[in-house]
Order: sequence, then C-alpha cells, then structure tokens
Amino acid sequence: MTHVIKGTLCLDQMATHVPHLFEVPEGTRTLRVAFDSSPKHPGVGVFPHLFSISVYGPNGGRGTRHNNKDQSPVISTGWASPGYLAGPIEAGQWSVEIDVHRILPPGNVSYTISVTCDPEETAAPEETSRPVPAPAKRRGSGWYTGDLHGHTFHSDGIYSPAEYLEVARGRGYDFVSLTDHNTCSAVPELRALAGDSMTVFGGTELTTFNGHAVVLGRDTWTDWRIKEGQTMSARAQELLDSGALYIIAHPKSEGHPICTGCRWAYSDMLPGPARHVEIWNNAWIGRGNNEEAVKLYYRWLNEGRRLVATAGTDTHRPMPPEMRLAANRVFAEDNTAEHILAALRLGHSYVTGGPDMHLRVTGVDGVTAGMGDLIAPGHLQIELGWNAGHGGYDLDTLYGYLIRNGEEAGCWPCKDESETRVQVDGETGDWFTLELRDERGELHGLTNPVFVGASAGDWT
Repeated sequence: MTHVIKGTLCLDQMATHVPHLFEVPEGTRTLRVAFDSSPKHPGVGVFPHLFSISVYGPNGGRGTRHNNKDQSPVISTGWASPGYLAGPIEAGQWSVEIDVHRILPPGNVSYTISVTCDPEETAAPEETSRPVPAPAKRRGSGWYTGDLHGHTFHSDGIYSPAEYLEVARGRGYDFVSLTDHNTCSAVPELRALAGDSMTVFGGTELTTFNGHAVVLGRDTWTDWRIKEGQTMSARAQELLDSGALYIIAHPKSEGHPICTGCRWAYSDMLPGPARHVEIWNNAWIGRGNNEEAVKLYYRWLNEGRRLVATAGTDTHRPMPPEMRLAANRVFAEDNTAEHILAALRLGHSYVTGGPDMHLRVTGVDGVTAGMGDLIAPGHLQIELGWNAGHGGYDLDTLYGYLIRNGEEAGCWPCKDESETRVQVDGETGDWFTLELRDERGELHGLTNPVFVGASAGDWT
C-alpha cells in the first residue's frame, strides 16, 4: 500500500510543522517515506529552503534527520535509516510532518510525499564498523575532560559514530556525549563502539525554530516541538524533573537565515528554569558570538541566578588545527555518566581551550568552597591557579583575571605566576570566577563561579 500526498508550502508556513496523517494496516513491517520538493532554492541569495521530515507513530516519535539531503527514511522493525528509530510498525494512524526550518521569498514550494507500507521487514545493512581496541578508561575520583555537544551523519554531521568516537579519542577525552539534532538514534552504536574505553552519555540537541537546547542523560526520543499553547520553559522543567541536564546552547549565535533557529529567542526562558548555559560553542573567534554569550551569562549571574557555564565543540566535520575549541573539565567521583552529570549539575567544572585552572575560596571559619559552591559572606581568601596542562599549552601571552560580579578585580601574567591569593570581603550576592585571556582579550579558559550567600536560598 502506498499513500501519495501533494501540497505547496508558502511563506506563512515558515517555522511551523506541517502534518500529514495516514493509516498503517496490520502486518506492516517496514515504512518507506519518499519526500521531494521544488524548487530547492528561492533563486536569489546563497541559502536554500530547509525542510526536515519527522515521522510519528501511535506510540510517539520515530525520528528526524535535520539539515541532511536525505529526507526519505526507511523505518523497519529491526533497522531504520540514520536519524530514525527502529521498532514495531504499529497499525493505526501515523503522521509525516514537514518541519519548515527555512522558506524564503517567494515561497510557493511544491512537494510530494510517498509513504509505502511494506509487509516485508528490511534487513540492516552489513556492519562496516567494529569497536577499535583501546585502553580501559580512567576511574575513581578526579578531574575528567570531555565534550557535551556534537553531531554525526544521523543529523547534519559528516562523521559516522565510529569516526565521531575516534575524533573524541584523538582529543584525549575521558567522556563524550552525542547530541544529534532532534534524534538519539546514533547513541546505542556509539556506546557499543566505545565499550570500556570512554564514558558515553546520551543526548539530543532540541533544534527548535526559536533556539537550541542540549539535553543530556536521556537515551530516548524527546519531543522538541513547541506548538501553540506550549512553552519552552514548561518543556525544560519537564526534562529537568525527569533527571535530564538541560543546557541553553549557543544563545548568541547567528539567527535566520544564516542559522535558522540557532539564536536563543524564548522570552519565557531568560533563563527560566535552565541552570546551564553554553558560553563557548565551536571555535573561539575574536570577540564574537561566544563573547556575547559570556556577557549574557554574567548578566544572569548578576540577577541572582546560580548558573553553570559549559562548552561544546559542536563537532560536525574536521576543523583546522588552529581553531581553538574548548572542553569541559569536570571534578567527579568517578568516570561514569551518572557521576559526571552529577558534577556538572553542581558546577564542579570549568571550560578551557587547554590550560588547567584552579579556583578555591576559604572563609574565616576555615570552610572552603570550589567551583559551583556556595560560601558564607565575610572575609574571604581566594586562591587562583593555572598551568599549561598535559598538552603543554603556551601561557606566555595569557593573563589571569579575577572576576567579581562581572567586573575585573585583579590581573596577573600567567607566565610569571602559577598560583596567587587574594583577600576580599564577600557580600551576599557576590560571585567570583577566574578567566584566562590573551593580549587580544580572547578567552582561553573560564571557571564556574564560587557564590557568596548565607544559604542556597540567596540564589535562585
């Protein structure tokens, strides 16, 4: 049985989901969806129209493949195309949705969707990748390094899961997440390939029309659509309540039409219930989008928000070695997904392009607080430190800045000092962080803050 659906997309359908319902009969074991549209390009400018095909069954989402030329998935009981989830093909009402991420003037794009319900199961292709032997990962309490944001060809990256793992190994990571756009389909393969050599935790980048969010700690499909009558803040709270980690991704990235939906525009989430903000996405280039994200993060801290800064390479494809990426360095009780995510929730971490960093605050009562922690107001001793790390990072042109409530409170040449102490009087509502910047003012590392307050209730 084949269903054929035709239609036209116009400009007022920009940033909408266009559903098409169809019935799947009993005995179906494979769905074959073919999507085509014309014209592909509006005829002027450099940007094409951008549509994704999402498939939904009676029991929920079966995936999407965002920003990929292949928008004609096969979904079977035991195998599915990249970006989609295999499993039983339930009889009943299904939906194919066109996600209109970008449609440009003059619009009027015609399309055809063909859905074939096949009683035969489609076999998985022969495996082409096998686990590559690697030493067992480090375990126990300590500092671990890794990435929270990246993509394979299950969405719009070019790497297979095996290649993605090799990139992470090449960067010396202890842990890595995989956050393909609006799908988690590649996570099981990545975890199987990694075995005991690296911690892998599941994730998804919710790629909505008004902002992106990295959701970590979930291996199941997450509904990314924010439809009429729904809010992103309610969706974020649902995910947080389920135990997921929710990160506002690249909030100051370019928006439409360069990167439709990439810039954070949810007025109900500035930052709303979010507790994590990606302040360093992809390569640090000049005083651009990432610098604006740092400023936004500091502003939210000054509003009394106890937030955690994160980084994400946003890996899609190979990058020139001179491009400076940041990793997350996390102090965790063990190198497991559970313990690393728990440490990230507490902010026991910093983001760095390479150098090791240290921040600790001691009160008059001898109580100490590290990154992400709360300390009582009063006379405080702040310990700041940095070193070149295992990679031998060049510190000669770097300066360490003590930041208090978003303003510089001290500066030291990194080449002359590896550790320094500062005495201050801290008041409720203060926060302190350490930045490493070069002579051009570009960031090379940033710790999560130590917060000053009599109790956790002093911070929202």
